[in-house]
Amino acid sequence: MSIITLSRFIEHHKDEEFDCLIIGGGITGAALAYEASSRGYSVALVEKDDFGGATSAATGKLIHGGLRYLKQFEIGLVRESLRERRILSNIAPNFIYPYPIILPNTGWIEKIGLFVYDLLSFDRNFVRDKSKRIPGFKILSQKEIKGSIPSSEEKKIRNAILYYDCLSISPERLTLTFIKSAAVYGAKVSNYTEVKNLTIQENRVLGAEVLDKLTGKIVKLRAKVTINATGAWTQKLLNTSKETEGPTPKTRSEGIYLITRKLSDQMFLYVGGKSHFSFAPWRNHSLIGPTDTPYQGDVSEWKISAESVENFLSAINSTANLKENLTKKDVLFVYGGLRPLAETNLEDTYTASRRSEFHDHEEDNIKGLITAAGGKYTTSREFARNIFENIIKKVNKHPKPSISHKKYLYACDIPNIEEFISRKKRSRSDIGENTIDYLIRHYGLEYETILDLAYNSPELGIQANDDGEIFAQVVFAIRNEMALTLKDIFFRRTGMGALGHPGCKVIDQVAKLAASELGWTKDKLSEELASIEEAFKIP
Repeated sequence: MSIITLSRFIEHHKDEEFDCLIIGGGITGAALAYEASSRGYSVALVEKDDFGGATSAATGKLIHGGLRYLKQFEIGLVRESLRERRILSNIAPNFIYPYPIILPNTGWIEKIGLFVYDLLSFDRNFVRDKSKRIPGFKILSQKEIKGSIPSSEEKKIRNAILYYDCLSISPERLTLTFIKSAAVYGAKVSNYTEVKNLTIQENRVLGAEVLDKLTGKIVKLRAKVTINATGAWTQKLLNTSKETEGPTPKTRSEGIYLITRKLSDQMFLYVGGKSHFSFAPWRNHSLIGPTDTPYQGDVSEWKISAESVENFLSAINSTANLKENLTKKDVLFVYGGLRPLAETNLEDTYTASRRSEFHDHEEDNIKGLITAAGGKYTTSREFARNIFENIIKKVNKHPKPSISHKKYLYACDIPNIEEFISRKKRSRSDIGENTIDYLIRHYGLEYETILDLAYNSPELGIQANDDGEIFAQVVFAIRNEMALTLKDIFFRRTGMGALGHPGCKVIDQVAKLAASELGWTKDKLSEELASIEEAFKIP
C-alpha cells in the first residue's frame, strides 16, 4: 500500500483557484474534504490549530443512534444516525466496534424506546465484518445485574437493560483518516492556518486571507465556494467581515469528560431529566461523561474550569452511588469542548437538537458562502454528502458518483479485523502482541511502516505504555502526519497522553525525538515542554 505523507500546502501555495475552500479541520470539514475531493473537485482545507483538536476530539467516543433523541421525537435523526453507525463500521472497521451499554432502573418508557431503537436499526447487521454485528436489546436478570453495577447499592437496582451502540476507539485518528482519505484524491490541507477575513467582492465570497501561524505570512486563497465548518467558532469567523457579521450566539453547550481508574467492566448510562452521563471502560480506565452545561462566554476564551470539574464530581457522587465517592485525586485527566448546536439561544442546552444545520448565505444576498454547523460526529459523513450536493449547484463542474458510503477509508481496508490481528500477531513474534493490536486498530494498514521504523532504529520500538504504544509512532506522526507540537503528538496522533500524564521519562523521550525531527531550538523545546505539562494539569 502506498503511504500518504501529509504536508502543509500553505507554505508553497501559488495563485490557484479551488472549487472548494473548507475552513475548519474538525470532523465536518474533514468529511467534506473527502466527499468533495473523491468526487473530482479541487479542495483546500485550512485549520487554525490542529486537525480534530477542538470539539471533534471532545467526545465520549460513541458512534451511536442517539437513544435519548427519541424522547424529543427526532425519529429522522435517530434513523440517520443508526444508518451512519453501520456505514462507519463498514468503511473504518479498525476504528469502530460494537459496544455493550447497561441502562439501570428502567421503566416501560425505556423498554418501548429500545424496542423502537432496534426497529430503526433494522439494517444494523448488514455489515462486511461479522464481528461488527449488533444484537438487539436484552432485559437483564437479577443474577446478571449483581456484581456488574459500579454501585454500593446493587439491591436498589430494580432492573436493567443491556443494549448496543458502537465505540470509536480514537475519534482523533478517525478524523485524521478522513483528512488522509481526502489527500489521496488530491485535497490540499494545512493546519495552524488561520482565516483573518473572508475575501468579498460585490456580495460574493471569493475565498479568504489566511495567516500561516508558523511563518507569519499572509496568503490569499481563492475558491468558487467557501464553506464555514468551524463549529462553535461559526459566528466568530463570519464576524471577520462586515458583510457577514451578525449577533454572536448567546449560549453554547460545554461538555467535559473525566478519566479515572477503572470502575466497571461494562458501560453504564445514567439518565436524568436534564442530564446524562456514563461510566465507560476504555483502555483499562474509566471514561466518565459528558456534562451538558450552558456556556455564554467567548469561544476563544473557553477552558475547563475547576468549578466545572467539582460540579461534575458532585453530580456523579449524588447519582451513581459509588462504593467510594470520587474526589479530584481520582481524576487522572480531564478533556472537553464546546458543542456547536443548531439552536444556540436556548438556556437548556441538554434538550437542544443535535441535528446538522446548513445555511446558504445566498439567502442573505452573499454568494459563494455556505455555513455548516451543529450535528453529531456520527452523522458527519452524511452531513458532508448533503453539503456537497449544494456545492454542486454553485460550481459548474459535473461530479463523480459518491463513494464515501461504501469505500474503505484510507488504510482501513481490512475485511475481518479480528482475524487479521490474530494472524499478524502469529507472524510477528518479534513484536509485543499488545503493540501489534494497538497499531493495527489505530493505524490500519499503515502499521507496517511504523514497525519498519522500529526495526531500523530499535530504540523506537520501546513501549511507552501498557497499551503497547511505541516511540516509532512519534517519528511517524511528524514525518507523515503533519504533527508540529507535543500536544499534536500526545493527544491527536498517538494516545500517549489520553490517560493523563504519561510520566516524565516518556515526555522527555517524545520531546527529544520531536526536537530532533522538527529542528527545535532550546527555547522552543522549553516552550513545548511547558505547554504539554500545563495541558496535563487538572483544573
